[in-house]
Amino acid sequence: MELGLVTDTAADLSPKVLQEEAVGLVPIYVHLMGRRYKDWQELTPDALYQAMRAGAEPVTEPPGVEDFAEIYERYLQVYDRLLSIHVSGELSKTVERAREAALKVAPTRIRVVDSGMVSAGLGAMVLRAVEMLRRGAEEEAIVREMERMRRSSLFFSVADLSHLARNGRLPRFGEVVGNLLGLRPILRIEKGHIRFLRVARESAVPEALARLVLEEFQGRSARITIAHTDARSEWLEGLKRSLEGALRLERGRITRSGATIAANVGLGALAVHAYAVE
Repeated sequence: MELGLVTDTAADLSPKVLQEEAVGLVPIYVHLMGRRYKDWQELTPDALYQAMRAGAEPVTEPPGVEDFAEIYERYLQVYDRLLSIHVSGELSKTVERAREAALKVAPTRIRVVDSGMVSAGLGAMVLRAVEMLRRGAEEEAIVREMERMRRSSLFFSVADLSHLARNGRLPRFGEVVGNLLGLRPILRIEKGHIRFLRVARESAVPEALARLVLEEFQGRSARITIAHTDARSEWLEGLKRSLEGALRLERGRITRSGATIAANVGLGALAVHAYAVE
C-alpha cells in the first residue's frame, strides 16, 4: 500500500521542498497588520521579519478542520494511506484539528502523529520520514522512528521573553531570567513542553547551545538543523563551526523560521536540533 505524508508550516520547510518531496502542506495562519496570511505560502520569513522590525506583532491561528480535510481528500486520491506529522499538541491546537479532520474524512486511512516538536525538530522528522519512505520502509517502521525522534534534542534561546510570556508558554523561572540584563535563557523542547535549562551571557549563546549538543553527541554521528528568526549571522556561523569541529556531522542544514515560530519567540531567536540515526 502506498503511503503519503502530510505536515504543517510549523515544520519550517519551504513549500518548494515539500512539493518536490510530494509532502502535503497544511498552513498555519498568521494575522499581521490587519490581514490574515498562510504562513510560508503567502508570507515569507523575510517579509515577516521586516514587518516585525517595524513594530508589527503577528498572532498565529491553527488551521481549520476544513484545511486538513481539503489536503487529506486530495492526497487520498493518490495514496492508499496518509501519515500526518504535526507540531507539538502542547504548543498548538494544530494536531487536534488534524485528528478531527482525519475522523471526518477517512479514519482508517489517516494516522496523525504528534511530533512533540516544532520548527527544526519537526522539519527533521518530516525529512526523515521522506527518506525512509523513499528507501521502502513500511508505515510501522516510520511511526516507530517518529516516536524515537520525539525524544531528540531541540535547544534554543530567545532575545525577548515577552512573546513566550504573552502566549502562556514561558516556564515560570523564565520570567525572572527575562529581567536579568545581558543574559539570555537557554531552553529545551522536552515532551512537547518548553523547559528552562540555564542562562548564558548574550555573547555566549552559540557556545552554550553547541555545548549542550556536544554533551549528548560527543564522538557520535549526528544530524543537525540550525533554525533562527533573523539571528545574527556571526552567531549562525559560530554555532555551525563549533558543531562541525567537534561532531561527526552526518548531515546539516540551516533554516529560517516562519511566522508560526517568530510570533511566539520574537526576532533574534537561535535554535539547534540534533538526532542520531540508528
